[in-house]
Amino acid sequence: MKQSLMLALCAVSLAGCLNSPASAEPCSAPDPALLLSTWQSFRTATLAGQPEQVARYYKFPVQLLPPMDGMKSMKITRPVFIKNYTELFQRGPADTEIAMLTAMKKSTGKEYIPQTRFDSSKCTFIGPTRIEDYNFVYDKKAGWLVESLYYDNNDLELAKSSQLDR
Repeated sequence: MKQSLMLALCAVSLAGCLNSPASAEPCSAPDPALLLSTWQSFRTATLAGQPEQVARYYKFPVQLLPPMDGMKSMKITRPVFIKNYTELFQRGPADTEIAMLTAMKKSTGKEYIPQTRFDSSKCTFIGPTRIEDYNFVYDKKAGWLVESLYYDNNDLELAKSSQLDR
């Protein structure tokens, strides 16, 4: 067989293999139990108050969302999160317990988790999934992460005035 014909046949064969559905990565939503497990682990880490452990469950920069529309949110980078963790998530600048920690202490770990919406054509979730005041998004490599959270108005104003986003 001529060399050019042999190369052409190999190229066609290779192209067919690359375009076949068998070579495509399957698209399926992760097990819903994974979100519940992540929530429970996140809750445990939050209650333990260890910034480095808790940071594993966040997608940075994380947004602290105001409770009402029209107010400006705060974006927190990972280094700022670690540095200001106590003031942001435990005891605020006024030395009062942050409302989020109070709410987390009252939680049971068995909170309602809404059904996630998965778009199999794009192989992605549609929007975040909210558990309590936390918005979780799914990352194929890291799993479920907190992308944003609703922050108490008084705590948010104190955090802004104390420049805890720096």
